[in-house]
Amino acid sequence: MYIDGSLDNLDAVADHDLNNNGLDSRIKEIVAEYLRQNLTDNLSSGDSETILAISSRLDELESQIENKSSSIETPYHPQQNELEQKIESMTSRVEQLTDAIRKIQTYLNNQPKQRGKSYSRNSYTQASTPRMKPLTPEGLASRLGVSVETLREQTAKLPPPLFVAWCKGKDSSSMGWEFNEETGFYHAAT
Repeated sequence: MYIDGSLDNLDAVADHDLNNNGLDSRIKEIVAEYLRQNLTDNLSSGDSETILAISSRLDELESQIENKSSSIETPYHPQQNELEQKIESMTSRVEQLTDAIRKIQTYLNNQPKQRGKSYSRNSYTQASTPRMKPLTPEGLASRLGVSVETLREQTAKLPPPLFVAWCKGKDSSSMGWEFNEETGFYHAAT
């Protein structure tokens, strides 16, 4: 109608004060009026009744869809609450274990070194083990048999004690490694 020039003032039709729902209903009114004026003259009474029936059915379906979309909610699952509680409990337990590992590592690192000669198996192997040189990320990734990207992900994701344990599991000599942010190298864990 606008292109034909029979509807020049769109602002009067749209009525600036209408919100989206009001505009939709106004457009429906205009379309219905247009159908009544233009189609009913050219159609038989049976055709116009069919069109009106289809139009009312479409209106009905549209209202049903609107009602369903507004009432859709996430269904509540009683197991969901239990699952959330279990996850929270596990997260708390992992944090406790991480703290415990840190405390153990700090305790072991602060133990005085034995100066006297001892022939126990541990002190003999510690004394004969050469000090490992620091490794670049590429060098450690190669030693552990992982990609540099995987090594960096684990360094960022795991707390230091867990990273040392992860390295021990991957290292062929079961050595743990620590990342030194100042140097950018990985050092053998003590």
